[in-house]
Amino acid sequence: MMRFKIGECDIDILPVVNGLVSEAEKVRSAFGNHEAYAASLGWEGLEALRKRDEIGVDSVEVSELDIVYSNKMSVFGEIQTPSPAFCELVDLCAEAGKNIIPLDMNDEEFDDAFMECVSATQFTSVHHLAKKGFRKRMDAATPEELAIEWDRFVESNRGFKRLDKRREEHIAKELCDVARYRRKVLAVIEVERVEGVADILKGVCNNG
Repeated sequence: MMRFKIGECDIDILPVVNGLVSEAEKVRSAFGNHEAYAASLGWEGLEALRKRDEIGVDSVEVSELDIVYSNKMSVFGEIQTPSPAFCELVDLCAEAGKNIIPLDMNDEEFDDAFMECVSATQFTSVHHLAKKGFRKRMDAATPEELAIEWDRFVESNRGFKRLDKRREEHIAKELCDVARYRRKVLAVIEVERVEGVADILKGVCNNG
């Protein structure tokens, strides 16, 4: 867990590994002592998790890259979709009567950012990237290391790297906005985005 002080607000960032069932326990352990809770998802994504029982998990879109990631991550434990960590946060907040603050772009904003960051050529190369990733050996010793190593591989596609940077900037901006009216916040963020978000927040903290 990482803590940042922005104004009068303490922001705790909890890095989680997407897909691993065991990550739900990490969220449970961190839950309960914060005024507000936030997640690196857009509001549509959060709403889908809230309604996942009626929508059904079969409706969750899974890309070729996600399939390869899940295959590699499975060496560290059981994998489920959608992300057990975020599902746990949604369920805990529902039980506590708390709303989750969405930190990521909404669908329309994400689509616009995708079009701006990822060229047609970069988009059509995803199949080749997934095949290459399937063959690539990963030497990570922990789930966190694997998630970050896989992310760096995917970001060899420069369009995806630009898009990830855009997401990190958006998440950091939302956290700064939240800090204006909250005093203690737990933000659950996928581990591969934490370093970028933290670097931006450090600049905010250092500049007062």
